[in-house]
Amino acid sequence: MTYSITANETFNSTEITFTEKPAEAIREALKSLGFRWHKVRGLWYGYQDAETVRKALEGVDMGEDIAEAKEAIKKAQKASKAAKINLDGLGENRPSLYGAELAKAIREDLKRRGVDGCTVRANRSGYTTSITVTIKASEADFVSLEELKERYPFGFFRCDAERGFYDGSKWVYNLHEMSEAEQLDEYNKHLNYLLTNVRGFAIYHHERKDCNELTTAFYNKCLAVFRIADQWNYDNSDIMTDYFDVGYYLDIDIKQPEGFTPRENMTEAEKAAYQAEKDAEAAEEERWLAEYQRQQIEAEEAAAAYQAQRAADREKIAAAVTVQDLPEAEQLYLSGLVGGIGKECNLAELAEEIESNPHTAEAVITRRVDFDSEEAFELFGLYLLDDFDFLAGKGGTASEDIRLDGVDFYQLNEEQRESVKTFMCDCVGFYVHGVLKAVSNPEGYNYSRYTYRPTEATTATAAAEELDRQRKDSEGKPAFYFPKPIEEQAAALKIGQSVTIYQGDGWILNNIYGGAGVVLDVSVGTWAQYSGVYITLADGRKVNKVFMRDHKDALVYDGILPALPDSLTRRYISDNMYEVLNASELFPLILDYYGAQGKQPIIDTIQR
Repeated sequence: MTYSITANETFNSTEITFTEKPAEAIREALKSLGFRWHKVRGLWYGYQDAETVRKALEGVDMGEDIAEAKEAIKKAQKASKAAKINLDGLGENRPSLYGAELAKAIREDLKRRGVDGCTVRANRSGYTTSITVTIKASEADFVSLEELKERYPFGFFRCDAERGFYDGSKWVYNLHEMSEAEQLDEYNKHLNYLLTNVRGFAIYHHERKDCNELTTAFYNKCLAVFRIADQWNYDNSDIMTDYFDVGYYLDIDIKQPEGFTPRENMTEAEKAAYQAEKDAEAAEEERWLAEYQRQQIEAEEAAAAYQAQRAADREKIAAAVTVQDLPEAEQLYLSGLVGGIGKECNLAELAEEIESNPHTAEAVITRRVDFDSEEAFELFGLYLLDDFDFLAGKGGTASEDIRLDGVDFYQLNEEQRESVKTFMCDCVGFYVHGVLKAVSNPEGYNYSRYTYRPTEATTATAAAEELDRQRKDSEGKPAFYFPKPIEEQAAALKIGQSVTIYQGDGWILNNIYGGAGVVLDVSVGTWAQYSGVYITLADGRKVNKVFMRDHKDALVYDGILPALPDSLTRRYISDNMYEVLNASELFPLILDYYGAQGKQPIIDTIQR
């Protein structure tokens, strides 16, 4: 027996015509849908949409079982209703609501969008509202054991069970020690537990594969409820720092029927629907794979085309340049160059970096590369990170400061480095018709690692003259002081000698007084992970041990010295307000203060 379903636009109804009288189960199913028999026209008519009717009749499968027919009708209506949930415009017109008012807004929006069977309640969790949406489920909303086994096979279970699982009465961690029959028994128990203990819809892990216990129609409804209830929420949390900031907490609870017992087998309609779902997934996977392969082919073709174009462009660049290593007398020192942070791909990216985050630099040009046209230079500007022979081994950073003789620049502390004049050395200048267009510092590589462009403020002088001037300027600067090892300096202390120690305590930044007294003992020792010396001082009846180590600022002076004057340790803001200086500010002042009195420290660990 076959049938046809058509829409009657005049009466806005649906009409069904059968080739022969349908079975009683079919007739009962149609009546459940509100359809009536039209004697004159010889057809059934009603006001359900055609898709719901078609699914209902497919579920009945033209059988004679009236109970099965009614169940199929019920499922078809529920699926149709779930499919009609309106999700348009989610998140628009966000209300500034909290607590019960927020719950009311969510409740009304669920109803407006066609969701039924839900309750929404709110409570406070600290300062943040907590929303709980409870979805009332029927037995038809859960798959049968047969379908659950299809969706969650025994092989998947065995893999997941390695982390442990709950079988309804206990946690099991030793599945691998059981026989296959025992494993299957535990598998069945676990499936039964999954079906009878569906408490909620996970809002963070809600892929279809994570909700195997739910029918597809009910899963779609739960997903829609979550999206509607969460539409005005925000989440600025950072789990890496245990920082939580959400608009409201959300839980989606599922209320199962009391005394729910899982069904054993799938109906024919469920088998067909599940097969259709798998076919659709396979088709989507095949479509995705075909699209991915197409994109890969396009990417490979684009890459091949780029490499071909790149090879042709490099040949043009090589043919368009003239390279000249400048003799010392012709080398230039450039000031006022502007660039980015380095490793810009092309001149356009370099321009963006200069616009947003400009860096100035000075450079000595020792090689000149002339391009025969502006177009050739712009072409080179597309490949700043490409290797070119005329950049090989050039570039670097240098200084003419005489204080660096025999000193590694990276030994200097931040303050010392700031006092040293540095410049980019051995750089390459790019010219077009005699006009400087850019300067490259490859830093020893073959590509333009750092690229700078001249501006109106850029000045050029003879490199030899400028470097000689910088060398003479450094002669008037105080030499760098690198402290000797603390053990070597402490050897100058004598037992019975009176000393005053200044050393930051490591906790209170402003306290640098380390103590004063008579030296009783000096010994090598450790504190935590550090090695250093202990100086034992006697101040009257009090004995104090002071630990000193390398790379921690400290000063030790001969004699018991009076307290430092307030004018030295404080920065006065007004007559009745002042700021206490911290250790890094105080130590240079102490050195100058006692230096003016002709006192030099016995121990000095301050690099400067």
